[in-house]
Amino acid sequence: MRRFFYDPANEAAGHVLISGAEAHHLRTVLRMRPGDTAELLDGVGGALTGEIERISAENVSFRIRIRRAEPECRSPLTLVMAMLLKGKKMDTVVQKAAELGVSRFVPVITRYCEPQGRDSQLLDRWRRIMLEACKQCGRLRLMEINPPEPLHGLHFPAEGQKIMPWENETATSFAAAGVQPGQPLILLIGPEGGFHPEEVEQARNCGFRIVSLGPRVLRAETAAIAAAALAQHLLGNLEPPEHPIF
Repeated sequence: MRRFFYDPANEAAGHVLISGAEAHHLRTVLRMRPGDTAELLDGVGGALTGEIERISAENVSFRIRIRRAEPECRSPLTLVMAMLLKGKKMDTVVQKAAELGVSRFVPVITRYCEPQGRDSQLLDRWRRIMLEACKQCGRLRLMEINPPEPLHGLHFPAEGQKIMPWENETATSFAAAGVQPGQPLILLIGPEGGFHPEEVEQARNCGFRIVSLGPRVLRAETAAIAAAALAQHLLGNLEPPEHPIF
């Protein structure tokens, strides 16, 4: 079933209106017609099955048939990711993080990072990628994406679970980090050039547990995706849904 995002403010009396890029895609690219059905996501945990009633040049009107909701995650995962990823590698991390259910994505600038362009352009592109990933996988809550900022300027909470994979760690595995379901977790991933020793010490001082991702040195995007999947598994966020996706 096709999926589209809508503004909850455009729902009233058993009907939903979608407009803008979503309506254009439905009307012009997919060539959907009145009577066709689609899944409509509000981005904050709600989903509707709707039947198209009317298609105009400005918007598409749906009649609501089925409604369902997704509870908030009890163990939200924040992925803090250094920005030294060449080409479209950072785009891939954003896409896979959204698919894996990461709650918040925080791009950071570290000692060995390089500029990637204007922040507004990056955020717009990443948001488009995130929206498409959420539609593809049926995610009901959008992943929050923060503007890039320096690692040394971030303020991490004193409490809570915090993990930083590091290629020079040899004693502690990810599984031995003691991740507990029911608590938020912050995951810090370094750039392609690795963390500077001062950044590792900063992370330790902020309460991060330094862990290993295994005997091989992983590319930054591989480390981010692998660590996010491991974290979500240990947090219990990869369990089957209580209600099937329709």
